[in-house]
Amino acid sequence: MTHVLIVEDHEENRHLLKMLLEANGYRVTVAGDGLAALAAARRDRPDAIVSDVLMPKMDGFALCRHWMQDAGLRVIPFIFYSATYVHPDDEQFAMALGAVRYLIKPVEAEVFLRELRTVLQQWAGHAAPAPAPPLDDLTSHALHESALARKVEDKMAQLEAANRKLRESEEKYRSIYDNLQDVYVETGLDGTILEMSPQIATLSRGQYKREDLIGTSVNVLYADPQYRESMLLAMKQEGRAIDMPSMFRNRDGSVIPCSVSATIVRGADGELKTVATLRDITGRKQTERELVETEARFRSLVEQWFTGIFVIQDQKLAYCNPRFIQILGYTSEAEVTGKDLLSLPVDKDVAAVAGALRRLLEEEPGPVSRAFAAARKDGSSIELELQGSRATYGGRPAIFGMIQEISGNKRAAEQT
Repeated sequence: MTHVLIVEDHEENRHLLKMLLEANGYRVTVAGDGLAALAAARRDRPDAIVSDVLMPKMDGFALCRHWMQDAGLRVIPFIFYSATYVHPDDEQFAMALGAVRYLIKPVEAEVFLRELRTVLQQWAGHAAPAPAPPLDDLTSHALHESALARKVEDKMAQLEAANRKLRESEEKYRSIYDNLQDVYVETGLDGTILEMSPQIATLSRGQYKREDLIGTSVNVLYADPQYRESMLLAMKQEGRAIDMPSMFRNRDGSVIPCSVSATIVRGADGELKTVATLRDITGRKQTERELVETEARFRSLVEQWFTGIFVIQDQKLAYCNPRFIQILGYTSEAEVTGKDLLSLPVDKDVAAVAGALRRLLEEEPGPVSRAFAAARKDGSSIELELQGSRATYGGRPAIFGMIQEISGNKRAAEQT
């Protein structure tokens, strides 16, 4: 069975390569550095060696030089397999040392196995090729130092690029952090404040600074413990809390309405912590109050209006004011809400009213007017005029309109 020595300092890479070779019928010995490889090869000669370059104690280049200086080992083909030394000069140095292949990771398994088989076939049953004139120590050391210098330069360039990206990320983060209107807060799971953005001074109307709160308990910021308990429960159940109402307690005891969003993350030190943002929603609350007040005033006006007012949605009466109910002879809104408006006209006027509603829904936004006779609750007939316009109600399409009683003579005049 063909015996291959693998030299690789990364255990995972070493294990994967060993599995690949064994699955394809090879016997495999492994070593983690050049010194261990020399000892293993002298103890149990392989048919080929596959070595990484960057390794502790003795790297691949030094291993190859010692390999070629050993009369018993230099007849065994030496293959480099590296992901770090990828410059053409590195390959030239490796081949000058006596290597037969210089493969750059990663390569497809089929390619790697094909190269290995080719090398073994070339060496099988033949005397080892005459070694190339050995590099003298001065040249070897110079080329080795040059390879190491290239690697250091590459690493420095990679480090500088990484540092540049880190600086850019930090600058971007700092810009966002400094200009964020919301207050950013980090706390330990016990509630200790670990970090807080300077915007706390704005939220607290100047009563707190960032430095005042770091190291204290976040509980001092909640007007009622139930707000934090609700947030923690949401994070436990959903993984995060989004836009939850809260009340921020200021230093003087006053409260500020806030919205809190939070989640639990693992920090760079591996410890779990809560990160959250606090948003002052005083303006939003004021707008909501004004909206409620406006709606209340509007509803009061509609309730007292002297004409019948109605809303049709999904072809049903969604709302009607007291005057609408009174005109049709009913006693409560429940008796009328949910009715089809087309159930109100007398039979001869149903088509005309249906046409007016269709025009509103499909052709024009209104206003549309139509006189018709309606059946009151007691069965009597009443002449009405309907005026309607397309609108929205509860955020959905609707028809908003009004009805008022007219005389039979007026209706006849309108239809003339």
